[in-house]
Amino acid sequence: MRTFLSDRRGQVMVAVAAAILVVAGGLWWTKTISFTETAVVQFSSNRTGLYDGSPRDAYIGDREASNGMSVPAEKLAQILGGSASDYESDLTITDADIPGLAVTARGRTPSAARALATDAAEALCSIFEETNAMTSGGFTFTVVPPGN
Repeated sequence: MRTFLSDRRGQVMVAVAAAILVVAGGLWWTKTISFTETAVVQFSSNRTGLYDGSPRDAYIGDREASNGMSVPAEKLAQILGGSASDYESDLTITDADIPGLAVTARGRTPSAARALATDAAEALCSIFEETNAMTSGGFTFTVVPPGN
């Protein structure tokens, strides 16, 4: 009788340990998995001879001066809610293959990454449009969503 209980207790302990490992592994996996999507803010000039990427240079210069993504992240926080720090770690802005800037977003699902990339690109586009209106830069800005 004693052997049967010991064997049964051992099997239960192994089953409980396996269940704990499966739950911990599943939680770790969902926490570490992420998807990225990239939207582009494309620049075009309304004037001839002025297609040198000036909006890009101005933005990169401002970004290097402020050391980060604060401007688009703050705009996203105003639009979507939350704080700028909620968005800063999930966004990267780099040069695009076309005249413009690529906004890469990281999300838990492909659709969340796509939505964040598009929203961030639209926020960046609105920042450029505000600056363009003040300086009469002659540029237009178009958001090219991920997958296009």
